[in-house]
Amino acid sequence: MLEFTGIAIETPLQTWHWDDIRATPIKAVAEPLVSLSYLPEKMVISPQYFIQQLPGAKADLFARETVQRKLNEAADLLPYGYKFVIFDAWRDMATQQALFDQMRAFVKRDHPDFDDQQVTQAALRIVALPSTNPAKPSPHNTGGSIDLSIVDEKGRLLPMGSPFDDISERARTDYYEKAPDSDDAITYRENRRLLYHVMTQAGFTNYIEEWWHFDYGNQNWATVSKRDFAVYGATKPDFPWI
Repeated sequence: MLEFTGIAIETPLQTWHWDDIRATPIKAVAEPLVSLSYLPEKMVISPQYFIQQLPGAKADLFARETVQRKLNEAADLLPYGYKFVIFDAWRDMATQQALFDQMRAFVKRDHPDFDDQQVTQAALRIVALPSTNPAKPSPHNTGGSIDLSIVDEKGRLLPMGSPFDDISERARTDYYEKAPDSDDAITYRENRRLLYHVMTQAGFTNYIEEWWHFDYGNQNWATVSKRDFAVYGATKPDFPWI
């Protein structure tokens, strides 16, 4: 654990430009989505948007086959007894739209002086634009995005200094790297470092505005890791009766 908690988080991108991300080419591979619920010794699922009854949300969580394998690799780097808790993975477009609309409502509530463009730009810091354009898919709709945290050997979430889906500046991954030292700040800093480093060592990249969000194979991942193209476009689970 100390191997990771002693290493500062240095994000490859300090500023996120969605236009650059969405301009990244996609050479899509044919790779299925798989359930993340079949290895409870390494990860447990807590489908937050299904729990909150958002449109389109499913009771199970799905990701690309390679993403599931790499999550297993990352879980093997955790301290004994620790495991991942997965909040969200592949996301239906109805859910993406509901989240974006709600985020715009939050911004309007908190910034009544913002015009429509300012509201949208502020909302995009936390929720990606819903998109049915195959060249510009929403990251979670590709099955390559994962929202997660860590639980200890007693099933307790590690304190990260802000909750999942926090919309404050504390959600930024490196926030506690710059915060004044205190017992709490040091705990949050080390826990975020643990999550960040086990995930990036397994090949994921992080969305700098959200400590819980990691990507593999999609346009976010390709841009942050300086690859020429992404390998995951939009997809959906294969349900034989639907």
